[in-house]
Amino acid sequence: MKKIKQALITAGCVSIGSQLYINVFSDDFIIALAVVIFGICLHIFDEINPIKLSILTGICSPFFRCIVLWLNSGDWNESAEAALPDIIFYFCFGVMFYCMYYKNLQKNYTLFWTTLVICDAISNATELTFMNGITYVNPTVLGMLFMIAMVRAVMILMVCLAVDSYKYLLTKEEHELRYKKLMVMASVFDSEVYFMKKGIVEIEDVMKKAFLLYNKMDNDDFPEELHVLTLDIAKDVHEIKKGYIRVIKGLQDNFLSDIKITSLSIRDLVNILETDVEDLIKHKDKQIEFVTKVHEDFIVKEHYILMSVLRNIVVNAIDAIPNEKKGIIKLELFKEKNEDVEFYKFRITDNGSGIRKEDMDIIFAPGYSTKFDETTGDINRGIGLTLVKDLVHEEFKGSIVVESQENAYTKFDVFIPVTCFEGN
Repeated sequence: MKKIKQALITAGCVSIGSQLYINVFSDDFIIALAVVIFGICLHIFDEINPIKLSILTGICSPFFRCIVLWLNSGDWNESAEAALPDIIFYFCFGVMFYCMYYKNLQKNYTLFWTTLVICDAISNATELTFMNGITYVNPTVLGMLFMIAMVRAVMILMVCLAVDSYKYLLTKEEHELRYKKLMVMASVFDSEVYFMKKGIVEIEDVMKKAFLLYNKMDNDDFPEELHVLTLDIAKDVHEIKKGYIRVIKGLQDNFLSDIKITSLSIRDLVNILETDVEDLIKHKDKQIEFVTKVHEDFIVKEHYILMSVLRNIVVNAIDAIPNEKKGIIKLELFKEKNEDVEFYKFRITDNGSGIRKEDMDIIFAPGYSTKFDETTGDINRGIGLTLVKDLVHEEFKGSIVVESQENAYTKFDVFIPVTCFEGN
């Protein structure tokens, strides 16, 4: 269906283009813009067989021109006699293009241009021979035909180069967007893996306690069913731990390892975050402007972890801004010095609903969340800020400070030592 559409578009455009022409050599022989359009379509719709395309175009274009001439002159026979030789041109052009270029495995612009020149000149010469006889096509006429063919081939090539350049830019932009989304997805997975690894430590602790309880019960006088129950608990916890390990290994081996980038500049990281946040704002249908100001540039090796920290805070900021409010979220990066220690300060501010005074001491506690869906009754699991605090403290040896005023603003300052990045 796609090829049929493309073929019909070609035939239609060429038919219209056939009305822009000049007469040369004789009144019935024309040099039309249609050939330029035909050559461009051959390049753009390169999956269509040129012979089939030339047959369709060779029927439609002369027929259309014949009708136009008939409407102007009123003489159908004269109009048909003037237009029908165009069929020979397109048939000849299509067959030669198929043999010289379409079937050639080593396609390039030089071959494309050369093929166009030869196809154009020889097809015109064949049409002139059909109309006026073989003796009419002398070296002078043939030289003129090649000159015209070269000019038209240059026009076709210039348009095709412009189209290819535009398509390349679109493809590159699409690939960059996919890469950015993949990077964000990787950072989310990476943070989940971190949390799961932390969970494994706690699971091991529960398993040890369950096994110690089993041993204690074995030494003391407890019912047999309690012995069995405590042992089953230890076994079940051990199986949960193995399941966690399998999931972590699967993510790291099959996903994270394929897209692991050794390092990323902070400006690139912020650009990736910016793309993701803008998509998220659009998806949530909120009126929020996300502004970034990066005053420093450095290389980050643990960029997935840093992305998780920044993204979690920004996502919380998006959720804190009501749908009806025109919001603004700012991400700023500064370099500061405090007691001979240099820090990179990431400041994220929003003009959302803020945090209540009584909640300020517990916002980093596991399970704390203000995100409650009144329709479904679902509540967010509340590990975002817990994860942020853990990552900042344990991975970056940094600190995080929060300042907020209810129904006014919230400000997060994340301090990470400069040596944490320069030492990577």
